[in-house]
Amino acid sequence: MKTVDLRSDTFTLPDDGMRKAIQAAEVGNSAFGEDPSVNRLEETIADYFGMEGGIFLPSATMAGQIAFKVWTRPGDYIIIEEYGHGYYFETGAMGLISGAMPRLLPGERGILDPDDIRDNIEHIEHHYGRAALAVLENTSNYGGGTIYPQAVLDRIFKISKSEKLPIHVDGARIWNAIVETGVDPRRVAPPNGSMSVCFSKGLGAPIGAVLLGSKDFITEARRVQGMLGGVMRQVGFMAAAAQYGFEHNMHRLEQDHTNARLIAEGLADNAAIELNPVHVKTNILYFRVRDGAKRAARLIGDLETCGVKAWNLGDLVRLVTCLNVDQQDCEYAVEKLNEMLR
Repeated sequence: MKTVDLRSDTFTLPDDGMRKAIQAAEVGNSAFGEDPSVNRLEETIADYFGMEGGIFLPSATMAGQIAFKVWTRPGDYIIIEEYGHGYYFETGAMGLISGAMPRLLPGERGILDPDDIRDNIEHIEHHYGRAALAVLENTSNYGGGTIYPQAVLDRIFKISKSEKLPIHVDGARIWNAIVETGVDPRRVAPPNGSMSVCFSKGLGAPIGAVLLGSKDFITEARRVQGMLGGVMRQVGFMAAAAQYGFEHNMHRLEQDHTNARLIAEGLADNAAIELNPVHVKTNILYFRVRDGAKRAARLIGDLETCGVKAWNLGDLVRLVTCLNVDQQDCEYAVEKLNEMLR
């Protein structure tokens, strides 16, 4: 039976080229700065985004939480969209590791309004918690793969400078935004703040993220890396996989976006769900099952019997395209979804 896994782009598998890169990687002790493959990746990605330095880490979750720890003190608050990954999907790590509080703001499909950010900044001289950081997730997972418009980013970066508020860009899927818009990568990186990027999603590597920032930020981030057990040794094998994904798999993300739109257009007329194809910007789409969460959960089970895997959160169903699925797979998924939703 055909299997089409649309649960997440984290299910990607290394292709032959990536496996060869892993096997051929030159490695050393990365904790001592002596892993050539790790050093090359950190320098490559920092230069790509115009940042001063980077740290190769096991995951984007760790990268984000390290950034939160560096920028905040206990009792500070972090401005973040109400469904931002660093708050909503990371098991309360913000409070445990940093002792920071979230200031949750509603977004438009995951995108924060610059004026809302500005209006929620409190400084140390006020009798409130201090705003220490704002987080932008680009693209937004829960927002459905939405991209921050460049004009919005520019306004937020301007506010960041005037208000002396660092910005952390959670760029777990920033590659999708760059490919879709064609923007200069240096324009999506915050001039005042930090950024994390991930290689284990659309780029197809088994693990890995890079945390980016200024030299001073990176120095402190390495200290927190050790605190959290994130220091790795001969990890150049995985850095080589990440480097391969960056060099060879970026261009093909456009096909993932095309496939996601194919699915959205194929489901748009189904009366059992709420879905507007216009909102599908990259490789993620959500639709709402009109009959509620129980029906959505049953749909997931029904789909699996015919080889289609999806993921639901309450009455929302998420479908994510990636290098594991091609156009025919997506057409098959549309056929089965429409069939099961009748």
